[in-house]
Amino acid sequence: MGKIHVLDSKTYNKIAAGEVVERPCSVVKELVENSIDAGSTDITVEIENGGISLIKITDNGSGIEKDDLKNALTAHATSKIEDINDIESVLTLGFRGEALSSIASVSRLKIVSATAEENGSYIYTEGGMNTEIGDSPCVKGTEVTVDDLFFNVPARRKFLKTERAEEAEITNIVTRMILGYPAISFRYIVDGKVAMQSFGDGFENAMVAVYGAKVIDDCFYVDEIKNGIRVNGYLGKHYFTKGKRTYQTLFVNGRYVINNTASTAIANAYAGYLMKRQYPFYVLKITLPPEVVDVNVHPQKSDVRFSDNRIVYSALYSVASHVLDGTNEALDIINTGSEVKVDTDFKIDGEDYKLTKDGELLKKDLAETAAPPINADKESKADSDDIILFDKNYDTTGTAASEFFDKKEEEFKKESKAAEDIFAENKAYLESLERKKTMIENATKSESDFVKEIAASYKETFTQDKIKTDVTLTKIGQALKTYLILEDGENLYFIDQHAAHERILYDRLVKRSENEKSKMNLLVPYTMTLSSLEAMFLERKLKYIEELGIEIEEFGTNTFRVTALPLELTDLDLKDFFDDVMGDMTNLSDDKLPEVIKDRLAQKACKAAIKAGYSLSESEIDALLNDMKGNLGLKCPHGRPVVIKITRAEIDKWFKRIV
Repeated sequence: MGKIHVLDSKTYNKIAAGEVVERPCSVVKELVENSIDAGSTDITVEIENGGISLIKITDNGSGIEKDDLKNALTAHATSKIEDINDIESVLTLGFRGEALSSIASVSRLKIVSATAEENGSYIYTEGGMNTEIGDSPCVKGTEVTVDDLFFNVPARRKFLKTERAEEAEITNIVTRMILGYPAISFRYIVDGKVAMQSFGDGFENAMVAVYGAKVIDDCFYVDEIKNGIRVNGYLGKHYFTKGKRTYQTLFVNGRYVINNTASTAIANAYAGYLMKRQYPFYVLKITLPPEVVDVNVHPQKSDVRFSDNRIVYSALYSVASHVLDGTNEALDIINTGSEVKVDTDFKIDGEDYKLTKDGELLKKDLAETAAPPINADKESKADSDDIILFDKNYDTTGTAASEFFDKKEEEFKKESKAAEDIFAENKAYLESLERKKTMIENATKSESDFVKEIAASYKETFTQDKIKTDVTLTKIGQALKTYLILEDGENLYFIDQHAAHERILYDRLVKRSENEKSKMNLLVPYTMTLSSLEAMFLERKLKYIEELGIEIEEFGTNTFRVTALPLELTDLDLKDFFDDVMGDMTNLSDDKLPEVIKDRLAQKACKAAIKAGYSLSESEIDALLNDMKGNLGLKCPHGRPVVIKITRAEIDKWFKRIV
């Protein structure tokens, strides 16, 4: 009997769902994209328990006819394309016909929909089985409800993140949709509370809804055509940087993607203006003919492939670098007013479409009825009748693109090897620290005990094992105004005076901050106004921040006020601190907050410690050695060793006394 057999539909649908429906945020992304493709101008996203218990997407789009409802849940059934040729010019966000069938196979799914011609109907299925179809009068549009995601795939549900982490990923998707489709009104409801809302009134207001009003002043609004590619959106000014890449957003023909060519071009343009571990802020949209973009290269369509990466790289690098460098070309690229109306006409399957300057594909009649943006009468970079032509013959020789792409493979290997050498020394120590971090498995503990135990685990992390010698150490003196030298008769010990003093000061600061809990009220409270997303995140972290000794309270809509700080942190740069806290809202868990505080204490100790090149008196050397209490195993808070031992045997080998 043969060993190869065809899987039944229930099995292969669950397997296929693993590619499309990876997490709750994948469901939200696919369903919202369907709503956008249906021509919706008003979309509501509602979730409960991180989208695990409930995901509901409601829109006012074209709707689904009753006869099409069953087909909608069939694998590879779609209204977006008809044959293989359509993929080469696809401008809709969805086109594979996989999403609804995949979602239905791993959840309890209900769709209620009505078109302009029909009163409404519904379809309900559990795990893709026991399908039920009937009438359900409703207004024009569609409501998709997904209950109990992965209820029939316990192995997949087991590996989901916490509800808060899953919620954060969904929030990330919703913010991208708001930014990518500013002409659509979005309402985002989390556990019954409106967390974010936009009103479909333009790109600038979408930016404000997501990042707050101040972001507009901190960015350049650019609008330019380079090499047949339209680049428009917001580029952060030189000083407006973030600690993580999560504040970088790129849309290609309206599709949110993470593309290495584009991100590298922008990063290289900013290279001369960034501090270490700082990343540029941007929300950019690039528009180019669909036939030069392959959107069918990733299961979740999160990346695209360009027919010529050099041209795209050159366009983005040119726009960003001209603006940042303040060249004459920047005057033409930067738009000092609000966004202007620019449309590009396309004809698809005999129907007229407009690709707006916001990167949205709309049928021509819908685009013309949409409310015009503010200052729509301002002169545009291209007239509304212009067709963007991708210049396939553009010569990139001598450009930034050529310099980047023409590097020999050996050069990349050499640079990579150099980077490895730089970090090799730290790697072993950092890995040992990671192994010491043990997460608390008993979730029944109180939140307060949880924070204390996590803090204790970090205390252990930053405390090295003591290494003492049984013999008396004899002081030789100071060398190079940086190192103290001691001997025990058989070995020499070199002590880095800065690292030693930094470790001693750090341990004192940590001990005081944990034991004394003294606070100082700020003469002038520090006030910060955040975006809706940031405010929602910080609101949930208030209790944990307060347990670290920082008094903080809500002070109006999306506004918070810090009124007191621990004595050891009175000189804390609050803006820098909260930028760090919110720099990676997706991944910053409660247990990492003590680490942020300890990092600030380490910075304070580093600044206050004796510097290399400082000549110490005999009494200062004695005092430093006394504070070390004979512990030769210390490391500075950043992981560098304090003491290096050189044995007599090593020295004898140098002088060829022994071999």
